Amino acid sequence: MKITSPTTRIILPAPKIFELTSNLQNFHRYMSNQVKDISATADSCSFTVENIAQITLKILEKTAFSQIRFAADNDKNIPLLLTLNMNAVSENETDVIVDMDIEIPIFLKPLIQKPLERFVETLLQKIKNEVEKSSL
Repeated sequence: MKITSPTTRIILPAPKIFELTSNLQNFHRYMSNQVKDISATADSCSFTVENIAQITLKILEKTAFSQIRFAADNDKNIPLLLTLNMNAVSENETDVIVDMDIEIPIFLKPLIQKPLERFVETLLQKIKNEVEKSSL
């Protein structure tokens, strides 16, 4: 299943957004309050989503100033890819989209689709808020 966030404009240059989001030591800033037990290095982080799963997120691939792909391992053995796409629209503005590719059993789709859509939208909104705040 693929879930794509709405395009969100961030008032910051793409290189700065790339710098902040490609270091997973910053990733805890973009997570919801349900995330606990976070440990991170620059290229990976591990955390628990309360009552849901233990997740390890690793950077799979980086394309300077335009894309970061993350792979997630979890205790449910459900393959998950998360991609942050950045498109500079001006010197100080960047359009950002988050894509999630997750392989879930078809019978779970109706139960999990809306929460995952909210997760992707919330993640992008928190990224926007935190990276714009960091530029002040």
